[in-house]
Amino acid sequence: MDKLNSSGSQNPPAVRWPDFEHTGPGTIAGQYMRSFWQPVHLSASLERGRAKPLNVMSQQFTLYRTESGRAQVVADRCLHRGTALWTGTVEGEALQCFYHGWQYDVQGKCIARPAETTCPAHLHIRSYPTQEWAGFIFAFLGEGEPPPFPMLDVFNGSGALVANAPIRPFNYFSQIENGMDEVHFNFVHRISRFTEQGMNSEIPKLSCEETAYGLARISTRAGVKRLNHFLMPNANIAILFGAWHLVWRVPIDDHSHISFTVDYFDGSQDEVRNWRIQQEALVARIAAAAPAAEVAAAVLRGEIQLKDALDHPDLLSVQDGVALAGQGVIANRKNELLGHSDMQIIRMRRLWAQDLTHIQEGRASRRWVWPRHLEMTTGLKKDEVT
Repeated sequence: MDKLNSSGSQNPPAVRWPDFEHTGPGTIAGQYMRSFWQPVHLSASLERGRAKPLNVMSQQFTLYRTESGRAQVVADRCLHRGTALWTGTVEGEALQCFYHGWQYDVQGKCIARPAETTCPAHLHIRSYPTQEWAGFIFAFLGEGEPPPFPMLDVFNGSGALVANAPIRPFNYFSQIENGMDEVHFNFVHRISRFTEQGMNSEIPKLSCEETAYGLARISTRAGVKRLNHFLMPNANIAILFGAWHLVWRVPIDDHSHISFTVDYFDGSQDEVRNWRIQQEALVARIAAAAPAAEVAAAVLRGEIQLKDALDHPDLLSVQDGVALAGQGVIANRKNELLGHSDMQIIRMRRLWAQDLTHIQEGRASRRWVWPRHLEMTTGLKKDEVT
């Protein structure tokens, strides 16, 4: 399906990748993504007693936090007259519909119909398994029992943790592939913080190995190896700027996604405090600046040049935005000319293609299992992390 030809590129007519990009209800990729736990919201952005609309993979849900602090994802509509449940109120541990006061518990059971004489036990809305970890609210939006919750022990330590959830105005799969692309550092980010990390010093030599969780990815520059990991189906973990960096790409719809990103730093008390201060200052500068997506869009429209934005506090997102939105909101993979520098992307697509094919054929996809511990190296001789 993706054999390289003698010139190091692929013959585009021979490439028949599945539909990775569309994840709405009824799509194969959507069914696949829903078979995993996915982050859906920042924990810190959902107050007790609050309900919100939630859009994930072109599907609408209701997210709320009970008065005791439990986060829960349920269906979007009331059983009675179909009003949006997120407009309702949280009453203790229940969600009350705004229209006529029907109440639902966290399992989705209707427990009160104030204007009716009875409340039949069979009345339920869909309730989805929900859990919090590493600064995010996760939900399992698929059918049947959820898989074991994926968790890495390092993020449960005593260091500092910062979670963010920026929205990106292009398809999630382009961002997944960008996270697999070691060579783009040398060009997209040739003027960036990655220079001091040595990640754009020379074109890397690439290799990767299939694992029980996805791919172990190795890039070698000046004889020094950088090891990070792709966690099926849509997460990457690496060491960036001295911190653990874990990110999931979760579709809002086919044209936008959220990059759920958590950074974790450990060290002495003074080091942790200083890192947190630096991160909070960076977040404040980014919030005060023009959104990275708007700056990238201005570059693509030809209104400014990228060199005019080099002082943007979120320069890495501006640079990636130019490259990825420049492919189109949904990239056209039919006309690509892939080479050896794309080998990690090709390996990732193969894993996805195998699983999607199994689903199409009515078979179970592979059961990927995250480890609790991962070996990591940064590619910096003085700063290897395990």
